[in-house]
Amino acid sequence: MELNDKLNLVGLCLNILGSIILAFSLGSLLRAILLALKAKELEILSMQHPIKQALKVTGIETHLNKGKKRAANFSWLGVILVIGGFVFQICAFFFTDH
Repeated sequence: MELNDKLNLVGLCLNILGSIILAFSLGSLLRAILLALKAKELEILSMQHPIKQALKVTGIETHLNKGKKRAANFSWLGVILVIGGFVFQICAFFFTDH
C-alpha cells in the first residue's frame, strides 16, 4: 500500500467519524429543542381548556442549555475531525504520481 493510499484511507476514516459525531451532537440539540416545543405546546393546550387550570412548565431552559452545551462540545470535535480528514485527503492527492 502506497503512502497516498494510506493518507486517503486515514482521511476517509476521519471524515466518517467526524460526520457521525456531528450527526449525534446535533441530534442531541434537536431533541432538547423538541422537548421545549412540546412543553410550550402543552402549556398552550392547557390554556385553551375552559374548565381546568392552565399548566406552567418550568425547567425548559435547563434542558436546552444542557443540549446546547453537549452539542457545542461534540460539534467542535466533529468539525475538527472532518477538517483533519480533508487535510489528509489533500495530502494524498499531492503525493500521487502524476
